[in-house]
Amino acid sequence: MGIKPTIDLTACELSDAGRIQLAPRRNSLSGTTREERINLPAPAPFDKPRTVWGTMRAAKYHRAQAELSKAQSGFLRAQAEMAESLIAAARVASELTELSEICDGDTQIRRLNRERDFLVARAELEQARHGLYATQDEVDKLRKPRIKKAPRNNAAAIDALIRTKVDMEFLGEDTRELDETLAVLQNS
Repeated sequence: MGIKPTIDLTACELSDAGRIQLAPRRNSLSGTTREERINLPAPAPFDKPRTVWGTMRAAKYHRAQAELSKAQSGFLRAQAEMAESLIAAARVASELTELSEICDGDTQIRRLNRERDFLVARAELEQARHGLYATQDEVDKLRKPRIKKAPRNNAAAIDALIRTKVDMEFLGEDTRELDETLAVLQNS
């Protein structure tokens, strides 16, 4: 094994054409003169080692740079994940401090829902009662003209109503309507 010499060659040393003359853009019909040409520096050629050991050293350097880049990106990803978990933990802690307010709000919502259900049931009951009373009023309106049209001395109708009244009283039912009807029939 011997000592490996290090030879560092620059792009200028590898290339003999230090500068390239380029003509500025012009109309294709007009020609360019030598005075119009601009001197621009030539791009540096890719440095390539001239020996096998130089190539191996360059490959080792580039592998190390790739590993460093991977490690740095892994580090950044880990920091991003840590930041996301810290944000999530802060949100949970904030929600825990607001837990009593959330529970109070839920309790109020349930109470208001119960009150709404009670009011809806009450409205339905009132509508049903109104419908019942309206139906009874309609029946009464239909009965009164029939009673007036009945013959004045209709003893059979009065007897039938009295028997029905006695039966209803025996059963414990309300007989107010029959009493009114009998009063109308007997007064006429």
